[in-house]
Amino acid sequence: MGDHTYVADHCSLDHLNIGKFCSIGPAVRVAPGKHPLNFVSTHPSTFNAQSNLMGNFISDNHFKAYDTVSIGNDVWIGSNAIIMDGVTIGNGAVIAANSVVTKDVGDYEIVGGVPAKLIKKRFDENLIMKLNEIEWWDKDEAWIKKNIDNFRDIERFLKQDVD
Repeated sequence: MGDHTYVADHCSLDHLNIGKFCSIGPAVRVAPGKHPLNFVSTHPSTFNAQSNLMGNFISDNHFKAYDTVSIGNDVWIGSNAIIMDGVTIGNGAVIAANSVVTKDVGDYEIVGGVPAKLIKKRFDENLIMKLNEIEWWDKDEAWIKKNIDNFRDIERFLKQDVD
């Protein structure tokens, strides 16, 4: 978990890498796990030797129940959102509350719904490219404090000296 990222109450965050300055709302679930759909049974006792089961019928694991989720920098995930295994969420993205994210989300995209779909992009492609080049989230705290007044105006932010 990156610097300045916060997580609200009642979240379940497993198998993920998360960037800096992310805002995770309450009751968000990340990588809740999956079961094989092409096996005879979807019950874990038939394909994985998990210790949390009352009993297993095998001693080896035959299915990977979790894929890592990757969340970029400056991402806002609204309350009760579910992010499925293996999804990548780009920098500056916004996930609406109560959404189920089953596919990758691009940089600065706003998605919502069940399943989550693109609502709109926060900025045009040129501004997104410039923000990703600046990588403000990797600047030191002194730089952020010096430039914080520009954070409320994207045009002014992009005109400042970014070094």
